[in-house]
Amino acid sequence: MPEEEQHFYGGQAVLEGVMMRGLDHFAVAVRRHDGQVLVASEPLRGLAVRSGWHKWPLLRGNYMLLESLSLGMRALQFSADVLTAEEAEKQAAAVLPAGARQSSGPETEPSTPADSPDQKPAALSRLWVGLTTALALALGVGLFVLLPTAVPGWLWGAQPQGPGAQSLLLNLVEGAVRLAVIVLYILVISLMKYVKRVFQYHGAEHATINCYEAGEPVTLDNCLRHGPLHPRCGTAFLLVVIVVKIIVGCFFGWPAPWLRMILRLALLPVVAGLSYEILRWAGRHRDSRLARILAGPGLLLQLLTTRRPDRDQVATAIYALAAVAPEVSLPADFAPPRRVDLRLHLVATPAPVSVGGEEESHGPA
Repeated sequence: MPEEEQHFYGGQAVLEGVMMRGLDHFAVAVRRHDGQVLVASEPLRGLAVRSGWHKWPLLRGNYMLLESLSLGMRALQFSADVLTAEEAEKQAAAVLPAGARQSSGPETEPSTPADSPDQKPAALSRLWVGLTTALALALGVGLFVLLPTAVPGWLWGAQPQGPGAQSLLLNLVEGAVRLAVIVLYILVISLMKYVKRVFQYHGAEHATINCYEAGEPVTLDNCLRHGPLHPRCGTAFLLVVIVVKIIVGCFFGWPAPWLRMILRLALLPVVAGLSYEILRWAGRHRDSRLARILAGPGLLLQLLTTRRPDRDQVATAIYALAAVAPEVSLPADFAPPRRVDLRLHLVATPAPVSVGGEEESHGPA
């Protein structure tokens, strides 16, 4: 099949679940602690489903980065809402008389209005996710963009330089510091229990995609045989960005600190566009020797952000992929998921909906 007709599925891990992006819609599958899997999907809109300048080489990388950030935030908020609501259910059940408790199995549909006070925990979780995301963005710019370019000056009092050997060395040091900061950051957050779970779901996402791209039936046993690393991963993208930033930075030498900071931020779209094209090529030619060489360092870095998933985590990733890939069906031994609305979160749909890609959309009209 020609490259332009192919679609490569991908997504990200969320809290106790996986988000997958398809050709025209995306889906999130989240596993509650009671074992029930909730699946929400929405069609993609606007530029995501149109042809135009945003799909031109070098420009599409920036668009995809912004879209991934937007979809990722929505998926993360949804997963946080699901887990927060489940915890609220447990607390409510604990204070009810024994005779008044009701089953919360798959057939139970919530009767609470969407604007009820009982929805406050979900609203608070969305506020918390929004605040932490904004803080993470500010921290990311400070740690991964501004701090590395300031370190050489702090260490050696590096003076402004034009393009040349000295500026190349300073750019290499800056890149090494950026990589060290990223690795240290990942190692620190990996000590958190819930982050370890997210890393396992990250591995489940990759194993499922690897199984699909290998042309095998997407079953639990087949997916478990595949590794948790993938050349198109966002972790690999970070490493490519570091290398590309070094190369692009060398053309501008090592200017004064204030100008260097401005240039680093202004060149981010250029760096992101070039990095995306490199990663896209490597992912689409993953069997070539050059692609394996280019992907190697990124796969090594993924060892920090992925973990071997368990069966339930891989099954959750299969639910997410089946919700966006028409050619992927749920294995026969999988229970139908509980379909929910991404906007209203825990307002259940009237009946289970097929997950093979022909499902009805429950997103906004």
